[in-house]
Amino acid sequence: MKMQTPAKPNNSASLPSGGQATVAAGAASSSADLQGRYFDICLIDFEADVFSSVYHNPAKFAPTAPQLSLSEKISAELDMVHPDDAQRFACFLTPHILQQRLAASPALTAESIRIKALDGAYHQVRITVFPTLKQGSGHMYLVCAEDLEQPQAVDEISHENEVLQRQKLDALPYKAVVDHTRTLVFEWSGNDLTYLSQRIPDLLAGNYDGRNPFDVWREDDVLYTGDMEPFDTCLARLALGIRSGEMTVRLRRRDGQYIWCKVTYTKLDDGESDDRYIGTLNDVDAATRSEQALRLRAEHDPLTGAYNTQTFFEKIDKLIKNRPNEQYCILRFDVAGFKAINESFGLEEGNRLLRGIARLIRQRLTAEKEIFARLTADVFAVCLTGGSERSLQFVQALSLRLEHYSDTFRVKLFFGICPVENPRTPAHILCDWAYLAQKTVKGSDITNFAFYDDALRKRLHDESYITDQMYEALEKHQFRLFLQPKVQISSGRIVGAEALVRWQHPTDGLILPGRFIPLFERNGFIMRLDAYIWEQTCKTLRIWLDKKYDPTPISVNMSRLHFNDDDLPAKLVSLMNKYNLPRHMLELELTESAFFANEPRLVRLMNELRAAGFVFSMDDFGTGYSSLSTLRDLPFSVVKLDRAFISDGTTNRRGQIVARNTIALAHDLDMTIVAEGVETKEHARFLLNSGCNCAQGFY
Repeated sequence: MKMQTPAKPNNSASLPSGGQATVAAGAASSSADLQGRYFDICLIDFEADVFSSVYHNPAKFAPTAPQLSLSEKISAELDMVHPDDAQRFACFLTPHILQQRLAASPALTAESIRIKALDGAYHQVRITVFPTLKQGSGHMYLVCAEDLEQPQAVDEISHENEVLQRQKLDALPYKAVVDHTRTLVFEWSGNDLTYLSQRIPDLLAGNYDGRNPFDVWREDDVLYTGDMEPFDTCLARLALGIRSGEMTVRLRRRDGQYIWCKVTYTKLDDGESDDRYIGTLNDVDAATRSEQALRLRAEHDPLTGAYNTQTFFEKIDKLIKNRPNEQYCILRFDVAGFKAINESFGLEEGNRLLRGIARLIRQRLTAEKEIFARLTADVFAVCLTGGSERSLQFVQALSLRLEHYSDTFRVKLFFGICPVENPRTPAHILCDWAYLAQKTVKGSDITNFAFYDDALRKRLHDESYITDQMYEALEKHQFRLFLQPKVQISSGRIVGAEALVRWQHPTDGLILPGRFIPLFERNGFIMRLDAYIWEQTCKTLRIWLDKKYDPTPISVNMSRLHFNDDDLPAKLVSLMNKYNLPRHMLELELTESAFFANEPRLVRLMNELRAAGFVFSMDDFGTGYSSLSTLRDLPFSVVKLDRAFISDGTTNRRGQIVARNTIALAHDLDMTIVAEGVETKEHARFLLNSGCNCAQGFY
């Protein structure tokens, strides 16, 4: 469909054959006529402070040095202006005065002043200013100076103004613009092309014989197909009567190469025609490609070509806003053990893996509506459409493909998936939620993905609730010490106890440790809580001793995090000295999970503590992966059998055999045996018959 100006039928006619030649001839004729009338013609731009001479006749008036700026040109001309006219001249050639005068008379504005000629006499000179083109935020003007040797009547000047207004001086201003700037110009009125810079058909492909360039670019396949949207948008604005518009699109040159061009249109208000328009074209290929290269560097990760974090967040917000009917999910994932891969196989191998992951992601995305980013190191994020089902397909496909990535190391990804339920939720929050979901499966051998759903949201809300209050709870002694007795089965006598903690919350009541201990293990607060319970235990023992009781040892739990502290032995010794307690009264209880964290340091610190007189007990024996080697290598004095031994020992023969032999092994190693989770009389009887005479539990 041909480009149409507003209020015209959709059947525009082309210029007749030879129309372009007529326009060019008209331009040449107008140029010659004007040079005969004016002794000086120049192009000025206040915004850029540019003065460019188009024509000067040196017969009567001295020329201005060509290297001057516009402000220097005006200053030089003031020296030649009659003193009585100097202020009026300077006022006339100011941007806001010209704009005001041209607003009242759009075609031109003029001022008569006296200027000194070569013969030393002042001549009456009329300076006429014609508006040409708007360039960026400024305007360009064509300034013509005419020598009036004899005073002319006002009506004659008025008549000439009317003639000039009818002629429009079209060709000369456009020629001046073309000759002294890089702007190419075309003009049309209604359906007729009235001017076309010859450099346009010289530069760009297509048949321009009397046709509007917009039609040529569309119909002759000059326009790059990928730029059809901004092209159509600009012409739609024109068809709606919007007075100006611009676009930056790729157009095909005569040599077949596409270049970036900035194209504008502006409606001209000349008082005669309602649909006269001027179009401009600038080759902005170098600037655009440079800008694109800079944007590429600013927006993309140089290693993988993925978006960087900030750009990813901005793009997500736009995607979700512009496609409200799509079901989006945000996925965040990373490579398990990536640091070890870098250390073992080198950074280049790690980089190769990251580039490979980026390539596989890119192959699985729909470019128009799905994006991805490399957030940091080995962490990627993806924005997918299609809801949860599409996300799971993506997870499975990518995971399966990377399982066979290398014969020398294993690549496993862990994903967090956050469905976008509220389009107003900021992208960085969605990524944070996906990360929270990912943390729940990190390191799992069962699954490698998790959704941020209502259950996880409730759990995280509860954890946040607890985290916000844990320091205050500790300061206000809301954590309470409870003791579970260790009983000699044969006599029923209490022979020890285990220190347990409960949270006496002011509004929620008694909170059991299962709700807060796992969280405290993850956030490190467990070290403060453990130290508090140790202190409360020592206070209790001291009170009993002061009351002349015969107290039994109390075992306290120790998180593996304590063994990152080389001062642990000194702190425990100081605590026992503070309350003047025998060291063996505080039994230190460890779970097998502690033995996998920096074992050399663990062994060293345990030996130091044992040498200081402390006793160690192994909690939950039999639930880990290295119980027997632990018994052999570490200085434990007490073994606590997990409740699973007890329940199995009373229900099946194999369980009984394992339990009896484990108890016998501990006796052979001169270790005390304590059974946990004893809940029934049958449990107690089985343990006593198997050689274990100490138990704790509900029974």
